Amino acid sequence: MLVLSNLATFAGYQIRNMAQAWIVLDKTDSATLMGLVNAMPGIAIISISLIGGALADRTERWQLLWRTKAIIASMALLTAVLLTAGVLEWWHLIPISLMTGAMFALHNPTSQAFAVDVVGRERLVSASSLNTGISMTATIAGPSAGGALLILGFDTAFYALAGLYAFSAFMIFRVRTRHQPVPSGRNMFSDIRQGLGYAYRTPIIRALLILGSSAIFMGMMQPAIPVKVKDVLGLSEIGYGVMLGLSGAGALIGAFSLFAFSNKIRKGHLLIFAMLVMNISTALFAVAPNIFLSGVAMTLQGLAFASWMISVPVLLQTTASEEMRGRVMSLYFMTVLTHQLGWLIGGMGIEAFGIQTTLFIGITGSLIVSGTAILMTPALRKAR
Repeated sequence: MLVLSNLATFAGYQIRNMAQAWIVLDKTDSATLMGLVNAMPGIAIISISLIGGALADRTERWQLLWRTKAIIASMALLTAVLLTAGVLEWWHLIPISLMTGAMFALHNPTSQAFAVDVVGRERLVSASSLNTGISMTATIAGPSAGGALLILGFDTAFYALAGLYAFSAFMIFRVRTRHQPVPSGRNMFSDIRQGLGYAYRTPIIRALLILGSSAIFMGMMQPAIPVKVKDVLGLSEIGYGVMLGLSGAGALIGAFSLFAFSNKIRKGHLLIFAMLVMNISTALFAVAPNIFLSGVAMTLQGLAFASWMISVPVLLQTTASEEMRGRVMSLYFMTVLTHQLGWLIGGMGIEAFGIQTTLFIGITGSLIVSGTAILMTPALRKAR
């Protein structure tokens, strides 16, 4: 049930991001406005993710998960209806995206904590690798399906998206794996302050959260993909889907390799590998003159992404205590979802400076932030 729910959620995420990006680019021909719309979920998540973490430690997680997924499905359905009626304007996607992001702010830390409820700490690395493999399967299938759906009609893509999230909500409703909520006579804000203090006092967690904030620079590549596909490579929606699918293929290879060899790889070394390959592949994409090299860069991006999405969350969850796990993961999502803000910064940069300059600015920022966090924390480099 959980596997099917995650598959539907990840596929839905891919379709929503690419559909919104293409709709705004098609209606406005503006990389800045495209970035603004796709930054909205990240703004909402950053704003209220701490509340989501506190709720994850205080409530029945399966109930919170299926309810947030149901609301996300309703937002996709609303978008589809507006498109069918022919009244959707690009700015309508801003409040819809904010509500979707708010639900993900409650959903994401709960989902990560829920994984330990289901599989236990001792199988977390293997389960995380498998989960990332599932997400990358969706990353391959989602964009390809999304490109075809966009050709059939923008509203068709969002009707399919609503169905995927509704299916995901139903699967979680069927799991009902319980945990013992933290008994608390304190108010929620006391729990949040306690979580912040705990994260700051724990060196590995503090370094991982600083590292997570470098995602804002990685996010600057996202608006560059549809712009390069459309304006430089001269491809259509299908071409955009194929490029995203290549990223998913690279991540799928990485995820299942790590699933097979998870006990032999130091997670600290894996993290350094992910940082280096992510920035090298971004540089290659920036200068790639043709479809072939652009595809190679996207495949390497996926490989680095899989390594990142396995090493960072697993290190956080295995380091954090049971009663703090939800709050620690909410802080992770606050930092890593600055990736969505990268859409806006990248879009503005592309219009002002072009794709290459914008991406190399992002690479410089990423290396400074992530490199500092790794160099200043020996325990992180040695982490198993």
